[in-house]
Amino acid sequence: MTYPDPAVETAVSTFFVPVQINTQDDTPATHDVVRRFRQVWTPDVRILDSDGVELYRWNGYLPPTEFTARLLTGRAEALLRSGRDPEAADAYADVLRTHPTSFAAAEAAYFAGVSRYRLTHEPADLLDNWTALQHRYPSSQWRTKQSFTESKT
Repeated sequence: MTYPDPAVETAVSTFFVPVQINTQDDTPATHDVVRRFRQVWTPDVRILDSDGVELYRWNGYLPPTEFTARLLTGRAEALLRSGRDPEAADAYADVLRTHPTSFAAAEAAYFAGVSRYRLTHEPADLLDNWTALQHRYPSSQWRTKQSFTESKT
């Protein structure tokens, strides 16, 4: 089971305030939440800021290791979207260090370059990260998203 896993519990308790909504509950408050987020399938995991603005989301079951990697990637993206670029860069690097073979790792590699570039405005910080992404995760959608940087011969 995913949620009781010690790594999942640690990530959740360290970085988040978890809220669980029973989407089968027939109360107006539940209906409002389901309607607001257009929830269609469970689990539906969302990372919100303190104002309730959605910063990251995914649907569907993941085993503990993949869930933890996705959760930590979501944390990094939330930091990036909140303008906390140094923390985001560190958080993406942490995902790559601790979960390099996870499904979320390619996304973390892509945004590691973005967050580094936002810090330095040095193209090499972006392109070097994306070159590593190209070699490490060649079949990922994130590699495809950066493929415009490759020379066409």
